[in-house]
Amino acid sequence: MMHVLSTARCMIVLHAQSVLESFAEPSEHLLRYPWNEAFQSLYEQPVFTPHEIAQANQKKRSLIQVFLHWSAIVAEKLVQQLSLPQAEWKIQPLQQQLGVAGGQKFMVGQLFCKFAHDDKKIYGSDELAIKMAANEIRNANAVLHLGISYLHFSLSACHRIRGHAVITTALIPINPRNTLVYGSNDGGKTIVRGNATIIDLVDRVAGQLGLLPHVVRGHQADMKVSVGADCEGHVSAEDGRL
Repeated sequence: MMHVLSTARCMIVLHAQSVLESFAEPSEHLLRYPWNEAFQSLYEQPVFTPHEIAQANQKKRSLIQVFLHWSAIVAEKLVQQLSLPQAEWKIQPLQQQLGVAGGQKFMVGQLFCKFAHDDKKIYGSDELAIKMAANEIRNANAVLHLGISYLHFSLSACHRIRGHAVITTALIPINPRNTLVYGSNDGGKTIVRGNATIIDLVDRVAGQLGLLPHVVRGHQADMKVSVGADCEGHVSAEDGRL
């Protein structure tokens, strides 16, 4: 397993320069690499001895380094094309802009990308939107380090490039319209609490982080959430992960 992962990392590094020079001919390996499955599998792999733990941690570090390298290339290309008319962009934004917060959103291979712009005038400025994007990564890391079993997170990075911030996330097998079971995907207009398992997991996270359940403004008193209302919890119909 370690040899295979190291080989994949070498392939990605070798392809990186050619992708930077001509995004029109990207590596199929990079675009099709199953980032999410690779990431989740490493965290689900049982380890018992100190040697197994050290090996697992090295595999995680290697995968994250490769993801950061590739996602930075993609983010750079998204920023570069901003100087051109949108009709000339090689990577066109999604026609259906999912979610309320953030700027334009893109799909590049197995990556979901979005700019941290205050397009909807939610945060007050682009700089505050960028700070929010950085906080998303910090929050995910904080929860990941708690080690709550059965609670999964996507592999994400926030890249700062010439005044812009681009959040890159490994695609996960969810459908915002059909798999949402906790939180809100429309800026808090509607709140969902439809899965007892994920409610318990989120409450455990909140308890360890010192957060208390609270009512969301504009909703009934019994509709409480333990984290930010705009957080989303999904159950994947494809792999069953929460």
